[in-house]
Amino acid sequence: MMATEDGGEETDPALVVTQIDGGGIMDAARLAFFPKPRMRMPETGPTSAVDTNRSLGSQEVPHRLTDWSAGVESKTRTAAVIPKDGNRAPESPSEGVGSRILPNAASPDGSAALPSVPPPRTAGILGTVDEGDGLDGQEYEEEEVVFSLTAPPPNQWYHGKLDRTMAEERLQQARTPGSYLIRESDRRPGSFVLSFLSMTSVVNHFRIIAMCGDYYIGGRRFSSLSDLIGYYSYVSCLLKGENLLYPVAPPEPVEHRRRVRAIFPYTKVPETPEISFLKGDMFIVHNELEDGWMWVTNVRTDEQGLIVEDLVEEVAKEEDPHEGKVWYHGKINKQEAYNLLMNVGKVCSFLVRPSDSTPGDYSLFFQTNENIQRFKICPTPSNQFMMGGRCYSSIDAIIEHYKREQIVEGYYLSEPVSVQHHQQLLSDIMDGKEIYNTVRRKTKDAFYKNIVKKGYLLFNKGKGKQRWKNLYFILEGNDSQLIYFESEKRATKPKGLIDLSMCSVYDVHDSMFGRPNCFQLVDQHFSEEQYIFYFAGETPEQAQDWMKCLQTFCNNLKTPTQACSNKRLRQVSSLLLNVEEAHKLPSKHFNNAHCNIYLNSVQVAKTHPREGLNPVWTEEFLFDDLSSDINRFEISLSNKAKKSKESDILFMVCQLCHLQRGKMIDEWFQLSPHVSLKPGTETSSLRVRARYSMEKIMPEEEYSDFKELVLLKEFHVINALAHVCGQDRTLLASILLRIFRHEKLEAPLLRALNDQEISMEDEASTLFRATTLASTLMDQYMKATATAFVHHALKDTVLKIMDCKQSCELNPSKLEKNEDVNMNLTHLLSLVSELVEKIFMAAEILPPTLRFIYGCLQKSVQQKWPLNVTMRTRVVSGFVFLRLICPAIVNPRIFNIITDPPSPTASRTLTLVAKAVQSLANLVEFGTKEPYMEGVNPFIKSNKDRMIMFLDELGNVLELPDTKEHFMTDLPRDLAALHQLCVSHSDELRTLSNERGAQQHVLKKLLAITEELQRRQVHYAPSNSNR
Repeated sequence: MMATEDGGEETDPALVVTQIDGGGIMDAARLAFFPKPRMRMPETGPTSAVDTNRSLGSQEVPHRLTDWSAGVESKTRTAAVIPKDGNRAPESPSEGVGSRILPNAASPDGSAALPSVPPPRTAGILGTVDEGDGLDGQEYEEEEVVFSLTAPPPNQWYHGKLDRTMAEERLQQARTPGSYLIRESDRRPGSFVLSFLSMTSVVNHFRIIAMCGDYYIGGRRFSSLSDLIGYYSYVSCLLKGENLLYPVAPPEPVEHRRRVRAIFPYTKVPETPEISFLKGDMFIVHNELEDGWMWVTNVRTDEQGLIVEDLVEEVAKEEDPHEGKVWYHGKINKQEAYNLLMNVGKVCSFLVRPSDSTPGDYSLFFQTNENIQRFKICPTPSNQFMMGGRCYSSIDAIIEHYKREQIVEGYYLSEPVSVQHHQQLLSDIMDGKEIYNTVRRKTKDAFYKNIVKKGYLLFNKGKGKQRWKNLYFILEGNDSQLIYFESEKRATKPKGLIDLSMCSVYDVHDSMFGRPNCFQLVDQHFSEEQYIFYFAGETPEQAQDWMKCLQTFCNNLKTPTQACSNKRLRQVSSLLLNVEEAHKLPSKHFNNAHCNIYLNSVQVAKTHPREGLNPVWTEEFLFDDLSSDINRFEISLSNKAKKSKESDILFMVCQLCHLQRGKMIDEWFQLSPHVSLKPGTETSSLRVRARYSMEKIMPEEEYSDFKELVLLKEFHVINALAHVCGQDRTLLASILLRIFRHEKLEAPLLRALNDQEISMEDEASTLFRATTLASTLMDQYMKATATAFVHHALKDTVLKIMDCKQSCELNPSKLEKNEDVNMNLTHLLSLVSELVEKIFMAAEILPPTLRFIYGCLQKSVQQKWPLNVTMRTRVVSGFVFLRLICPAIVNPRIFNIITDPPSPTASRTLTLVAKAVQSLANLVEFGTKEPYMEGVNPFIKSNKDRMIMFLDELGNVLELPDTKEHFMTDLPRDLAALHQLCVSHSDELRTLSNERGAQQHVLKKLLAITEELQRRQVHYAPSNSNR
């Protein structure tokens, strides 16, 4: 198709759609031209009322949707077709989650193949919220899907700055359900609000967060407001069964974009989000950040980034909106345009300038071999541009079209002739010197002023099915937003953000991902659909610190710790669950069952799979610091199978109000089906032991006598509790460790308990083999303090094993056919040698207090078994290797060394490496029990002396170091929890107080203080719980 010089051109059966670009609300997109594209529709399904052979018309240009999927599986979907008359198809397709809308998508032949449409979703996901509330949900792993994202021009729905009341009046005057408008929030400048009149005649307001050129709503990220309008008009429901249908125009046109012009040239600082520009460049401002920074789009280059307001000036609203475009010359006359093309331009070069004969129109000047030709471009009332009788969405669209199509026979548009910048006045440079210095002094720390907390966390948006990513997070306090970035160096334009005003924080048990220190943000919308973000901290303290900070800004649920009417008394609830066994599971559905555990429909844990129709798990889960809104727990049963998708088959629900506080129940719960079961199937049941507790926490000073008794250097109270708290040993150890670390007394405690273990043991070979309070405390203390040591010693080698496909298998029964066992042994020895070297080099990284405790162990066993020359070495290796290093090698995720599960080959290699390292630490060679490992024996023999030296060096801290570490804990709560254990075991303690001679008076005093604290709790205030 060619244009004639007078502007006429040949007709074309296909039309071009009006569309808005991501540069700002009023920008026009440059769209590809699609000759008669077709939509691929499903063979069955109720969602499409469109003929599958129907060609897309002028408003059916597809766009590409990048979809981030988390929490639920993303599915391929297709937008409803937009008929030529502009009316929408009768039904809307289902809604996707966590999307980003991006322009441009077509198949190589120009057609747009769209995926099939699923049935409509039963509910929308945004709901009715105040504009002050946020709606940001979960992002999904990127999946590109083609959609039609046509939207009316902005002058039909954008109202500028408008308050809530006036918006509601304008929509109520429209009187048509499905009417909508977008306005700038009067409460939060820079943010927008989508106001929508629902079928119930209620106006709903949805907050749109604008940040660095993107727009966030309901967990989705859009590159423009027009894409957002198109998505909720034709792709997804805004509310249950409701879409955007009828735009409400403002009483008079509104100009939204703020534009600025460069008054100095600037070259960006390398590796920053700044952009370089020339004097005279025009910018569209998206966000005004702190300290004079602005996030903009350069109109000439389409580049987005940061500039500083000192280098630009405001552009008057009456200036032409095309100022700054590389091809636009607004200040030259016709003759100057001719001269510019003849002197600077080449054949097929072009420029656009205002029309002399018709103000408001434009002229396109184009150079051929013979002459320069002109074409008139006229704006239309429908916000389009006409050239030769044909309408385009923008002048950019005209230019892009004629770069592909002949504008005159044998010629295409090529390169524009840009506005020249030959003259840079000396005064500009001199006047700008101080301004440039000011720019260099500005830092990006000012971009987000009220930073409550910042740092790195592992992040996952797909229930662990996707890769964990180490991202940089900023908790911004003014707007209650958690903003995340690729790295701290790139902490300017976000990778995404989570609006915390609709979120709640839940703990995540280690069983969910096979890793510790996890938690989740649950974005709960009006439609009751949840979007979930998972996080993992490097240490328990880091995870707990982030959770507490986030809870402060999450408004969807109350903060977990609730205050009673007496403000000095706190209440904290917890739930202990023991999933024991199931009975009579249906054979059609189960052969490898596991349980998923939910709190208020949010999954927080799971059991290991167990075979059979009467599986036994006997797994314990503790959920601490529960929100007051959690009123039930649910357990569902699924079948673990390699090829089939897991889904909940049976389930039970228990309301917390049915549990007697502080008392352990042991019941069989009847299981209800999630799926259709065969008639006559026997009823299945699940045995669960549960205890729901409500801690009443008084001020710290109330526990002063109790604390003094617990901290007595003879540790009479600790020894008594160790005797009576067998089943609560892990809980007791964690409470004691926090209290004693807070008081900097953990070393005396651990030393005393270890010495007691040694004094009571007759056989050196069985020392610390049993699980006692001393060994449990040592395990917990090492795990809490030795993370840096484990990472330094193991991480490089473990990551190498994760990436390596070479097997280390030596067991003949597990070797593949034709596998070279000698090659495997060589590879294994190289890995073990590398790992052992790193362990030996990491001795100084172990905390000095822990090394002092190792030294005390060595002295005690040497005194007990003076003739056993290896005992002082093996007592340390039993803790360092058997309980710390080797478990971390076998399962690196428990220390967050890796983020994803290892492959079967890597998992087997890790096991073999751990075997070799443990044998070396035991100073024992492989023998008849595992003869295939005997190839490692030469390595063990040659490194025994070095291992002894290493372990002796670990204990070579003779004096207790004076560390400056200040361990943070909620001491009143820890003392309250310890008091509750005393209450629970008061009968056993009373019996002990009648039997023990030396400790008798201490235990009598403990019982008296325990009873007195109970009376004080009642005196403070009654429980305000509704359970």
